[in-house]
Amino acid sequence: MSRSSELLELPGTIAAGLYSRKGFLEEYEGPFPTDEASWLAGMCSSITLTMEMQGLLLERLTGEPGWAGFYGWAAWGPESAIIAVEDSMCIVQTPPASFDAVFSAMRASADIEENETE
Repeated sequence: MSRSSELLELPGTIAAGLYSRKGFLEEYEGPFPTDEASWLAGMCSSITLTMEMQGLLLERLTGEPGWAGFYGWAAWGPESAIIAVEDSMCIVQTPPASFDAVFSAMRASADIEENETE
């Protein structure tokens, strides 16, 4: 089973995919056309790289370690949200989705240890 298929089984998830750091769609399952999924992959990659850079800059600026331990982000609206962790993205319906459960499953899928960012 692909990682996208596994993520798609999470409660509230309507689409899931993997993207490269260069913004290319690597894998996708869901109701959106491939061109829209490709656009989402590019957006997720751009935001992820920006967040990583901001963490590194904040670590240097403050002199405090821990800012660079970035592993994901989420943006949500009234009915749906997009969650990105490492190289994966999920589109979820916000009322039935548990953000903790989705982040946890996405971290496990990306093979991120729970204590890596603490």
